[in-house]
Amino acid sequence: MALEELIIAWSKDRPAWQREVMRRVATGDVLSAADYDQLVEDIVLAKQASAPVFGLKQFPQPAAEDSPVRLVSIAKPEHVNALESKEPLTFESGGLTIIYGDNASGKSGYARLLKRITRARHQEEVLTDVFRDTALAKPTATLVVRIGDEDASLNWPESPRPELQRMLFYDGACGSAYIATESDFPYRPSALFVMDGLIEACVEVRSRIDTKLVENGSSTNVVPAVSEGVKDTNAGRFLAGLSGSANVEALDALIKKFNDSVETIDDLKNQEVRLRAADTSKERQSLIRQSEKLDSLRKQLEQIHAVLGNEGLAALQGHRAALAALEGAAAVLAQSFESEPLAGVGSAPWKELWESARRFSEDHAYRGQAFPVVNDGCRCVLCQQTLQPDGSDRLSRFDRFVKDDTQVRLREARQLHDRAVERLTNLTTTPDAVVSNLKDLEATHQDLVAEISEILTGYENARQRAREALASPGEIAKPGIDPGTLSTRLTAASSAAKATAGDLANPAVIQTQLAGLTGRRIELELLQEVKKSRAAILKEIARLKEREALEAAKSAAATGSITKKILELSEESITEVVRDSFTRETERLHLERVTISRTRADKGTLLHQPKLVGARQQVTLPRVFSEGERTALGLAAFFTEAHLDQSKSAIILDDPVTSLDHIRRGLVAVRLAALAETRQVVVFTHDVSFVADLKREANGKSVRIAERSVTRSRADERKPGACSATHPWKAKDVPARLEELRQEVARIKKDCGTWDQKAYEDAAAIWAGNLSETWERIFSQEILGSILAEGGLEVRPMMVKVLARFSDTDHKEFDASYSRVSQWAKRHDKSALVNYVAPEVNTLEAELDSVTAWFKRVKGYKNP
Repeated sequence: MALEELIIAWSKDRPAWQREVMRRVATGDVLSAADYDQLVEDIVLAKQASAPVFGLKQFPQPAAEDSPVRLVSIAKPEHVNALESKEPLTFESGGLTIIYGDNASGKSGYARLLKRITRARHQEEVLTDVFRDTALAKPTATLVVRIGDEDASLNWPESPRPELQRMLFYDGACGSAYIATESDFPYRPSALFVMDGLIEACVEVRSRIDTKLVENGSSTNVVPAVSEGVKDTNAGRFLAGLSGSANVEALDALIKKFNDSVETIDDLKNQEVRLRAADTSKERQSLIRQSEKLDSLRKQLEQIHAVLGNEGLAALQGHRAALAALEGAAAVLAQSFESEPLAGVGSAPWKELWESARRFSEDHAYRGQAFPVVNDGCRCVLCQQTLQPDGSDRLSRFDRFVKDDTQVRLREARQLHDRAVERLTNLTTTPDAVVSNLKDLEATHQDLVAEISEILTGYENARQRAREALASPGEIAKPGIDPGTLSTRLTAASSAAKATAGDLANPAVIQTQLAGLTGRRIELELLQEVKKSRAAILKEIARLKEREALEAAKSAAATGSITKKILELSEESITEVVRDSFTRETERLHLERVTISRTRADKGTLLHQPKLVGARQQVTLPRVFSEGERTALGLAAFFTEAHLDQSKSAIILDDPVTSLDHIRRGLVAVRLAALAETRQVVVFTHDVSFVADLKREANGKSVRIAERSVTRSRADERKPGACSATHPWKAKDVPARLEELRQEVARIKKDCGTWDQKAYEDAAAIWAGNLSETWERIFSQEILGSILAEGGLEVRPMMVKVLARFSDTDHKEFDASYSRVSQWAKRHDKSALVNYVAPEVNTLEAELDSVTAWFKRVKGYKNP
């Protein structure tokens, strides 16, 4: 199965958002910062996206490689070491740019700057001028780079470009890192770019989620702390296990439990204090009295409520209504006596008179006989005259009237009404005993006392309104007071006091009771805190819910399984390509018994490290290899990375051949010249001999060479970093020196007409001295250098033909020219016997033409 098909099959088990990312990456889409922000929001909110279409049709043909990135110039270095230059340091866009600089010239300052902006295995901070700048100074510089065919100007470090990481940098520290640590190399099978894009997206998602997690963590809400004593209570478990899925109803149930509690925190505290400090016998008596007083207050409330409660006042109102109705009926009956001689029969005063007469008759006048006594000869008990027939008849009728059922019920109704009014009138809501009890209980049951006082005030107000209402026929207002809950609490408090008093005789019970009181108190205190903190707890639940969603989203964006799949898909192909490239590079630098092996993977990248072949002991390469071998091995790893970088971006090296022997220095020069055939190669060096090696190899391959130099200024402060577009004289090869001599003689010829003789002689002497040095360079590099390697430690037999073809004529021409120019130069004092006159310009020109022709002829002896 093709790699693309394997990736598609694997993606089917991934979350929908990851398949969408893979689809977009496969089709060449680039996710923006806004895309990542929206993606994070969708993941956190668990928005269900439609299943994306991701198949072979979405895979493109292999895309073109990244555009090469090359250096153009570095200008305006500020606070970069101590660099100072009026001119920028420029680079040729292709071929080999050799930047020469003596020690302390500022060369490495520019190199360190480039090290910060490119891909380097070892990094270090760019320091400011430690002798002048403060620690707050910020290094800056202006860089121009060419990305593909377009130039871009960058103000470092404010405007970094990720493309700059395509350029590779090497120095001694990077070389050590290559062999001592794990490295990733840029080779990837082309189809894996989809997996790489998925990992990049996951990293971006996780980074944004991490930011949100930090913000979430900084917005923690303060919720009640759970102490050891309440961790097993409902409230303790709720708070200890607070999460985004916490039940709001459970929170409100805890608050309701607090509101419904018949105990109060202060009551419990007081009970604890008393229980710890009180005399047991006295405390028992005190608790018994508390129980009695609580019961007394409860009974008082019940008695008052029987009169002034809604039911009691409703009963009074009913008595009033019944009495009024019966009085009306009695008035109707009384109308039958309107024909009597005296008006008012049946009225209230009349009835009182009748009752008085009845009592007098039964108690005194006619004892033992029912009133009225109307027998013959009987007398009226009021006027004491003998009753006549009409008088007897009248009394009989009056008796029947009084004994009528309406009158009986009226009398009973009046009695009930009067008793109810009397109870209301005589009722005292807060007698002295109640006041005393309340005062005594205030210290131990403050909340109960406050509630009782409040309800008693309500009853007293209701009593006053009821009394006022009795003076009018209207309704008696109901107070709406319900002492039921308070009565229950009083009963519970009384029972608790009585039970506590009974337990005080047993010390173990006392401790148990104390522990119970303390437990109930701290639980009640926690519930109180829960009630006060309800808003904060709800906010914390919302925060935790968001955090749980963020953590779940972060987990979903983990790269471990993706990396594992990438390894499964590509392990052998990647390692094989890297190993083959590394082997070729080590062979080029004459290194043996080394290979490169995979160590592990990180975010989809395979890491490799050089290893010894056939080693029987576990040792690190730096301990086994010499300094020169370590340098060569580091360069081999660097050249491997450069070879695998298909963007062909610039490679920059700072003093790459330090500690290398003459053989490997030449091999490095050969490799750099070969790399410069297809990309920009920049070399910083202070080694004149290595400059010559580089130029020789580059010229042999027709690679363009750009000379640059970095020097110290001649001003008082001797600032390093001054840039020039040419090498100094000591670093120039023979063709460059001959060209400079030709330019200089042309200048002398042009300007000497305005000089005096001394100025001309000085200029001619300097020119002649440089020509003499050029003769020496010709022999050291072009003749002897062709046969003997650096230091004379190696003979190149194939170049002995140069000596074989060197003729007597060649020697005579050299000897004559070298003698002449030596006389013109100011190397020795001129003899007083010789009247020395500096040669004319045309003589200088002729001498230069002769040397140039000799050089070209002899240089041709190297060829067949």
